Amino acid sequence: MRAHVVEVPAGRDVLSCVSAFARRGRRGALVLGAAGHVTDVVLREPALVLRGTMEILSLAGCFFPFPGPGSAAATGTAVFLAGPRGSVLGGGVALGGLVAAGPVVVMVAMFVAAALDRLPLAKGEEAGKAPQGCDVHGHHRACSWAAVCRKQQQQLGANN
Repeated sequence: MRAHVVEVPAGRDVLSCVSAFARRGRRGALVLGAAGHVTDVVLREPALVLRGTMEILSLAGCFFPFPGPGSAAATGTAVFLAGPRGSVLGGGVALGGLVAAGPVVVMVAMFVAAALDRLPLAKGEEAGKAPQGCDVHGHHRACSWAAVCRKQQQQLGANN
């Protein structure tokens, strides 16, 4: 991983700029935080437009270098803002909904070999049911993770 400080100029969408930065470098990006002011923020759910200029208190999200389901719109980027009278507002940000009112500085950790893996349900498993594997105490239940579970059990035994 490598840290980058990215400055987004006034009038530009912060999320689009960070997403383009990740795609350009063909790397994944993890937003660690941001500082600056934004205007007319659009939150996803419930769809809400926050009018006026607000200060960024916190910004977090992941961006992947490839388009589609792993793109900026699907990562769940969240922001918390200080309103003009000190109120704190925030939530998931819609793509295009975080426009810089002045320079916004974003701290980004870039990582190589970003991969999006969709984990299929194992045969016979139903959505919503607990997967088989190690329980919270590291004890093995019948699954294909037996070697991992045995290693956890050995580590737990060595620590006790």
